[in-house]
Amino acid sequence: MGLRTFLAIDLPSSLQAAIGRNIRTVKRELPGLSWSKPENLHINLKFLGETTESQVDQIRHAVEPAISHVSPFELELKGFGVFPDHRSPRVLWVGLGGALDSLTMLAGCIGNAVVPLGFPQEGRPFRPHLTVARVKRDHREVGRVLGTLGVFTDPFACGPLPVERVTLFKSDLRQTGPIYTKLWDVSLQA
Repeated sequence: MGLRTFLAIDLPSSLQAAIGRNIRTVKRELPGLSWSKPENLHINLKFLGETTESQVDQIRHAVEPAISHVSPFELELKGFGVFPDHRSPRVLWVGLGGALDSLTMLAGCIGNAVVPLGFPQEGRPFRPHLTVARVKRDHREVGRVLGTLGVFTDPFACGPLPVERVTLFKSDLRQTGPIYTKLWDVSLQA
């Protein structure tokens, strides 16, 4: 049995806690959503999926040199949206601002680095975001969902989000929600 893995930017615990406080505030108002656990919040760079134990080190050896020219940078949380669209939302996300060119370049370098290991290129463009909830059932009250998002505004004015490393996570899917475990991380050092 293989591992289910992804490469991501882990969030500082202070930011996870701030988002968690806001999730608790609005959870009762939005029963049709399954909210992310604060400790699971991250910025996904590349979903790898099924991964063998031997590939874990191979991924590190591929990613490390591929991102060696990328310097640490800063992002900020900015705005809200839904995927795929407002008529039929499935995912509620927080947008990102700041050094988006650096983030997109980082995701591209990682995506290219793992192709030789058998992980396919993404079929769609990279859309930087932070998933905070998923729609559990048909939820057509999009106006109400988006109107409630004003509750999130203040804690997201928490200053810059430093991006200093890339982490490989293992995801164990459970009935109570996924459990993410860090397998390794690589620092940005250019």
